[in-house]
Amino acid sequence: MPTEQSSRFTATQSELFDAAFGSNPGRFPLPAAADPRESWFRSVALAGQGRYSAAEVELRRHRPSTPELRSLHASTRASWLRQVGEHERARRFDGIAVSLVGLVGPSNSKDSVEARSDALTGLAADALGSGRFHLADAMLARSAEQRQGPVGQGLWRPALRAAWVAAELAMMRGDGAEAVRHAEAARALSTDADSLRHSIKTDLVLAAALSCVGETSRARASAVQVASAAAMHGLLPLRWAATMLCEGTGGIDPGMATSADLAAVIDRRGRSSVD
Repeated sequence: MPTEQSSRFTATQSELFDAAFGSNPGRFPLPAAADPRESWFRSVALAGQGRYSAAEVELRRHRPSTPELRSLHASTRASWLRQVGEHERARRFDGIAVSLVGLVGPSNSKDSVEARSDALTGLAADALGSGRFHLADAMLARSAEQRQGPVGQGLWRPALRAAWVAAELAMMRGDGAEAVRHAEAARALSTDADSLRHSIKTDLVLAAALSCVGETSRARASAVQVASAAAMHGLLPLRWAATMLCEGTGGIDPGMATSADLAAVIDRRGRSSVD
């Protein structure tokens, strides 16, 4: 079985981008990164495969040269912590992400728009996880403001992440119809994206939203499809989450791994130990 340490060859930036935000999210072992941006791409890809500890090590490998990229690194660490339920710890990293880029003045680059939007969307998700729904609303609104204007046009990823959180916020409030509306908006955004991982995650969010409006059979069927797609492409955390949704909406199909089994695999690969 290949290990992370077995990767010793250097990639072009496009190869690592394709693993992080493109059509090959399950590629492993991954090529080595040569600079901070490549390290970010590589760490995102590793985390998408459930290799959180390796992803954390990767982010420490190259120090970013700009505050925008440092902010994106911090937001990424926060997202891993939320995935394992550590919303309060995640909030510290999202706060760091905001402090690095600030919220005053125009965003003159795509990196600036992405960093500011990611940090604010992350704070919204942190607030959601601790039941502070009005704060989550406010952070999502400020995140949307960052994406207005010509520099933010065509940046699908920050808008898609915000749509996911908006759908999750509606679910937490028990507003299934609003959750479905935001999830369908996310699906429309994902059609413009080349990222297979983001597309599968969007399908999972929609399946969860369907369960909130009583569409249990559709939700389970969609979750089974998401679990299958995630397994096919090596996206262990999404497979685990989709399997939990299956179990909560009627059970898994014969031959499917249980969520407990998948959680054990994630543990063996190394959960995030960010501090």
